[in-house]
Amino acid sequence: MPTTTATITLNSDIDASPLNINNTTTLYNAGLDTGVEHTTGMNRKIIKADDTGPVQLISTVIGGTFTVKAATLASADATVTHAANTLVKKGQPVFGFGIPADTEILSITDDTHFEMDTDADAATEAAVGSVTVGYNKYTANKANKIYICNAGTDASDYVVVTINAEDIGRLYAGDWMLMPWSASTSSSNIFITAATQTSTAIVDYMIIGEGDS
Repeated sequence: MPTTTATITLNSDIDASPLNINNTTTLYNAGLDTGVEHTTGMNRKIIKADDTGPVQLISTVIGGTFTVKAATLASADATVTHAANTLVKKGQPVFGFGIPADTEILSITDDTHFEMDTDADAATEAAVGSVTVGYNKYTANKANKIYICNAGTDASDYVVVTINAEDIGRLYAGDWMLMPWSASTSSSNIFITAATQTSTAIVDYMIIGEGDS
């Protein structure tokens, strides 16, 4: 069984309150003594100087998405008719115009039909031309951890980390963070804003957690 350990070493020579901390913890699955089995590995996000608004860094969806072409919705039971696609599985998130947030595939009817766990109204049925399906998601409210580092070198530049429009805080050049992550809904998606950058911003990040594969 794989295991992941995290170590923090913190030293301060401030006279009023000297500090010396060295601590190591093993990252386990929620409520168990088995190590977490999913990690994205280290990733890098490049943010151009003119990208001054929020940029999505981490999503609850694992492995990207694919689009079901020419989908038609039956408003009574939100059934999607599509070309045969073996990637469609129960529990996957579904996105599309007029489709409520956090909608998932409720059941698989056959190779070309699936039902969503929401009702589609008449306006949605008339307007939707396709739906996008996420491969799978992180298990909500489990032992997920995220690591984010501002890999920039200009001391005056920082990035702001945001979850659901709530600012978590700033990471200046060289700063990093490791924190738990609920991954409970699409509102758990993590964004970064590099509004002060005078040049390309570089952010490294990794997710360690329980993937719903």
